[in-house]
Amino acid sequence: MKNLLIGLTALVFLAASPAPAGEGVTPKLNMYTTYKFVFPSDFIPAAPFAERAGISYALVWEGTVQGDLDGVIRWWVEFTGTGFTAMGRFELWDCVPKYPIDCDYDDPELLRMAGYETFKYVTDVDWEGKGIVTHANAEYAEWYGRRYTDGGYVEFDGGLPSQGEGWFTIYDKPSNKH
Repeated sequence: MKNLLIGLTALVFLAASPAPAGEGVTPKLNMYTTYKFVFPSDFIPAAPFAERAGISYALVWEGTVQGDLDGVIRWWVEFTGTGFTAMGRFELWDCVPKYPIDCDYDDPELLRMAGYETFKYVTDVDWEGKGIVTHANAEYAEWYGRRYTDGGYVEFDGGLPSQGEGWFTIYDKPSNKH
């Protein structure tokens, strides 16, 4: 009986003790995005980081991101010379998340993270993407190689995309593809 009582007391103590900081915690970054269609962008040069050889990018969407990270987000789409593919890249910038967007894209210190993705439309107005963070500045280095998903919806004006909103989530799971 004494051993049972000691065992139950130990279980109660263990259950009441919190886990050490960070143990069993799954970090991720959740953000809400708003974006506007900015193509044609005259093929503004993309920020310098490891590029896929021979790929041209067109800036298609630019917007704000708020949540675990606040700033500006840009989506670029691969351009083959004859049209767009379902591949692209994103950039998260350390700029004020409000319209009109005012960000010094020539300052590489403001680029927090970037990466590549594939995306698709799941309805006529809803899209989803997934990719890998392939660039992270020193402050966000722990997020390098992490998987992310994004998506949302697009509003059309006169048959052309105009704006939308959605989500952007970076997971704690590293990719085996970087």
